Amino acid sequence: MLGRKKEEPELAFDVSEFDSNEQDEINRIKTFLEAAEVIKAVARQSKFMPGGKIITPRTIFATNKRLIIRDPNALGLRADIDSIPYSQINNIKLEKGAFTSEIRIKSGQFENDDQGYIPAIPKKKAAKILAIINEHIREAQHFHDKTTPVQEKKEDDPLTILKKRLAKGEITKAEYKDLKSALE
Repeated sequence: MLGRKKEEPELAFDVSEFDSNEQDEINRIKTFLEAAEVIKAVARQSKFMPGGKIITPRTIFATNKRLIIRDPNALGLRADIDSIPYSQINNIKLEKGAFTSEIRIKSGQFENDDQGYIPAIPKKKAAKILAIINEHIREAQHFHDKTTPVQEKKEDDPLTILKKRLAKGEITKAEYKDLKSALE
């Protein structure tokens, strides 16, 4: 119906742990969040520190599923939003400066290096985002390792296993002979 206000999506987390500026940033991207997605950290590029953007600073959101970068343009009237699943991050680097830190993200999604380069991030927030990203990358790798089947060596036939167990002292010669005869 005309004039009817669109219903705001409900967030799967409590925003009270974030300050009012971070809550404003979260409100700008909440329609892009998935149903069970939780924002763990928000870091906004400084307006005044070296490397910062005075009019349209970028914001990084680290969620439980991906990294979201909001890049305002057209004097803040529009914004580009990049969504990078942790599994697609090839490399991330944190460079600490005197007052702020820089985050450099390498991902196949970026057409150029500038998209993944965000200077003038508050040091503590940049370190927190790096820790969250590394945690999720490790989880993705650990999950991949668990789902990748381990191939057994072909030389590990039952007789070879028995010989190895005898050599290690796990079984006696008598047990070895009994088990060997059972295999033949």
